[in-house]
Amino acid sequence: MVTTTLQPLDIDGIDFASDDRPDLHEVLAKLRSQRDYAIVPFAGTRAVLLLTQELVAAGFRDEETFPSWAAYTMATKPVLGHTIQCMSGREHRVNRAIVSTPLRRNHVAQYLEPIIEPAINELIDRFAHRGEADLVAEFTQRFSLLINNRMLGIPVEDEQRFYRWAQGLIHYPWDPEEAKRCARELTEYVMPIIAARRIEPGDDMISRIVSATTEDGEQLDDEQVLSFVRLLYPVGADTTMLAMGIALAALFTHPEQLDLLRSDPDEHLEWAVWEALRWEPPVALLPRACPEAVTWHGIDIPAQTPMVFAITAANRDPSVYPNPDHFDITRRVTPMVAFGQGPHSCIGNWLAFAELVAALRTLLTRLPNLRVAPGAAGAVRVTSQVGTALRGVDTLPVRFDPA
Repeated sequence: MVTTTLQPLDIDGIDFASDDRPDLHEVLAKLRSQRDYAIVPFAGTRAVLLLTQELVAAGFRDEETFPSWAAYTMATKPVLGHTIQCMSGREHRVNRAIVSTPLRRNHVAQYLEPIIEPAINELIDRFAHRGEADLVAEFTQRFSLLINNRMLGIPVEDEQRFYRWAQGLIHYPWDPEEAKRCARELTEYVMPIIAARRIEPGDDMISRIVSATTEDGEQLDDEQVLSFVRLLYPVGADTTMLAMGIALAALFTHPEQLDLLRSDPDEHLEWAVWEALRWEPPVALLPRACPEAVTWHGIDIPAQTPMVFAITAANRDPSVYPNPDHFDITRRVTPMVAFGQGPHSCIGNWLAFAELVAALRTLLTRLPNLRVAPGAAGAVRVTSQVGTALRGVDTLPVRFDPA
């Protein structure tokens, strides 16, 4: 029998689409202790919230039941266009194969010396002499965006314009007109660049994408390239920005872990980044949708039901991660569900990881005795940033020995 009604709510008084809950982890843990999923309020309706590593990973992999297009056609297509998030089947495979090539793990290492490390050092140069900074305003909000621009071959002087566009695009659900205006301005800016790179390609990412062909000789058209560039800022730069702030906040609020990292960066640095991604992933609750009625893993789900993949709950699933609330850089786990799984997993995961590792290494190397500014410890906390879905840090006031 096809189910037409969802079960009653398991919790009330919190909208899992928009509310900022400082106690989010406690709420999710309580729900998970009762059942591996929950029925929760979501944007004026009810949604199925998946709460365990097993269910979240299975949900990501089950593209047939929870197709990416079902959520993103509504959530992002009006502003970002027909991105790979909205594609399925052969169209998705062709587009993903082309745009992911410059972002594969073996290619990312080629960007470290010419692009990633210089961009990171350029930002640190702006405040290293002062002995103090707000690392959110002066570093984490800028570094990944700057790297994106350099990889795409965007002129340095237009950094501020791209920062405004990236922020506008990611806030589409709350300010759709501003988001659409940012999308138009970004499109008008990038179109001439695409045209120029088709005629005279360079070694930047846009050139590689417009020049790439599949084994069948297919290439991306201008709109497909544009949709990828639009997606790269809110989904790539902004999430990496949030992850960087979280990693620093985790270390600052766990000084024994920071001391351990400093004692042997080569041994602990990459694992510190992985542990930060597990402990507090920037994409905490990822909305999807279930277009057709189904019974899935014993859950009766009516057609058109919103789904919420609780990545942050999966990453603290005690059946997978002992003592999951503890931040421990010696844990030695790679929580890949933080980047999603299945055919729509994050195509920029290795670029993001390389940026995070390089940024953390450079900050600790160039800013001796880096520490939270006196009296500011209470401000160093992770909060909701864009609805309940994205989490990050608002401010990181620090002191260090000036260069």
